[in-house]
Amino acid sequence: MKLNYRGGSGRPSALRRGLGSAAVVALAASLLAACGGGSDSSAGTSGEAPDQATLVLRNDVDTFDPMLTAAEQGAVQMYEALYDTLVRRNWKTGEYEPAMATKWEATPTKIDFELKTGLKCSDGTDLKPTDIANSLKRLADPKTGSIYTGRFFGAGGVKEIVGDDAANTVSVEVNEPHSDLIDSMATAFIVCPKGLEDTEKLATEPQGSGPYRLASMKRGDTYELEAWDSPALEDPDSVPAKLTYRVVTSDSTRANLVDTGDADIVSVVGRDSKRLESVVEPIQGKAFQSDSVVFNQRDGAPFADEALRRVVAQALDAESYTKAASFDVGEAIDTLATPNMDCYVESNGDLKPKFDKDQAKADLEAAGYGEGGKELTVRLLGYDLQNSGPEYVADALRELGITVEITNGTLAQAAGIVYGDSGEWDLLVFPMNAPAPHLYPAVTKMSSNLGEGGSYNFGRVTNPEFDKFAKLAPASTGDERCENWSKAEAALLERVDVVPMMWPIANYFSKDLTFETGYRTTDLRTIRVKG
Repeated sequence: MKLNYRGGSGRPSALRRGLGSAAVVALAASLLAACGGGSDSSAGTSGEAPDQATLVLRNDVDTFDPMLTAAEQGAVQMYEALYDTLVRRNWKTGEYEPAMATKWEATPTKIDFELKTGLKCSDGTDLKPTDIANSLKRLADPKTGSIYTGRFFGAGGVKEIVGDDAANTVSVEVNEPHSDLIDSMATAFIVCPKGLEDTEKLATEPQGSGPYRLASMKRGDTYELEAWDSPALEDPDSVPAKLTYRVVTSDSTRANLVDTGDADIVSVVGRDSKRLESVVEPIQGKAFQSDSVVFNQRDGAPFADEALRRVVAQALDAESYTKAASFDVGEAIDTLATPNMDCYVESNGDLKPKFDKDQAKADLEAAGYGEGGKELTVRLLGYDLQNSGPEYVADALRELGITVEITNGTLAQAAGIVYGDSGEWDLLVFPMNAPAPHLYPAVTKMSSNLGEGGSYNFGRVTNPEFDKFAKLAPASTGDERCENWSKAEAALLERVDVVPMMWPIANYFSKDLTFETGYRTTDLRTIRVKG
């Protein structure tokens, strides 16, 4: 079955509310048709883009190689400027729209893209279809070591990626049906040939295909970017002519920049948000997927035992964690999927073990630990954006008699530990959020379908029921797709492989500008001066 994109309707926002019959019928059509509309992701955005805008990053860019990043907020916001993609997803409507591609035809295993003419890299060199194909091939190659390979191309991997310079087309074909392949192409950033020639150098010097080039930088502090009339933009005036990115890791310092007017777009994820809300109405950026407790389940690790995972789940209160980690900017939640996602099923939250300290203590003693039993020491990872969330988790477990050792650092440092092979950790509240409104990104973190080590399944989860439905869901559409994702999520919750805690929300503030934003990335094509 093949359907053609010709600028029709896209994925409606109603799909993210659950399993309504009208929604899933529309979902079946949108997934197979890979449909989109308009000519740019800023379609429908009124007003003028400012000449210049200063955005504040919550953390620094770890690498300019978008295939090997830990995907913290600073990095993905940088990639939004420096790199382009074949298609874009309109954050307001959920529709897929042209970017480098003008139209496409899709089946469950293949997408054929027709490209805009005259595409170029930000250094002015031509960007040919074969160049775009080579960038995607590197992303698809397991040897690259990208944690995104499985999510983007599915469990079966890539069969073939072909660029045809004469026809001005790119084709991406996978070995197994992958209903979210078009969504993957909305976040598969294209690296230009110079970057592919020297990937070590790419880490510190971007080779971009996006609407901006890097004019100057002081790592960890300030980045100056300038627009260069990219052919991928329908209207060069649809984005600010110049951007300044400032790196400010302190939430309170970022908030002060709103007061002083020293920044135009600032995100706040903690207590200072309440103060600013009385002065400036925030624009909320809501994550896809909840921040959830995950466990190291390697052989011999304490949390290979489901009984101990259940103890942790019963010891932690999602509302208390949310207050500690976000000062109630985020929202407590009991599901891995969040309400803004496809196939969200609120009732799955009933499968999460209920907060019950007494039961947690009793179950710990029944497992042979606690007073008169074995001593239990666990290694907890925390990172800087969690505020006092890790301390809340540690204190809750210590109340049961568990010894807790905390290692705090940046998210990149925590990711380096969990994605490594040494297994020197036991649990953390992991930011499961991804730029995709579906649960497939969880497969790359929790499933045996994609392999047991290295880039995948960092907790070494073995959950046959989850694996079963996580394999069926990407190959299905409509009611069946949502039912499979619901059962996959249920399998994780029932076995306590994840313990959802918080729906991450960032409040973005600007006195003079309007824009569309997600949790980690502001859409640069929607920045407009307030009328």
